[in-house]
Amino acid sequence: MTLLPARVDAFNELVLLDADAGPHPWSVLALQRALNEARVWQFDNGGERVGFLVAETVLDESTLLHLAVAKAHQGQGVASQALKFWLAQLRQVGQRRCLLEVRPSNAAAIAVYRKLGFADIGQRRRYYPDGEDALVMALDLL
Repeated sequence: MTLLPARVDAFNELVLLDADAGPHPWSVLALQRALNEARVWQFDNGGERVGFLVAETVLDESTLLHLAVAKAHQGQGVASQALKFWLAQLRQVGQRRCLLEVRPSNAAAIAVYRKLGFADIGQRRRYYPDGEDALVMALDLL
């Protein structure tokens, strides 16, 4: 699997992949903005785009904003492998910490994050548009 910066011309494919990935796709406008700002990383397997992540970096801290894996590739370790590559890149450029928010109902994602060393550090009440809270997790990279 390879992890590459996503190109702006991949927008339509990423929107379709995100819609296929699960019940809570990211805002199309937010995805377009992130692509234009070079904050989207796609992961490909054998030439096929199987997922992507959106991140933001401020000083020495990166935040995972969104992660999507195509439904046909879920449950195969794709997210875990992509995150390992991405976290390794963050370490190489001197990032000190990675943060994320995740729905408490997303047990599969939480399990992946915990396996990678993320720890619960808080909760955001009614964070998501449907009113669900968010679990805040962090990983110290250095």
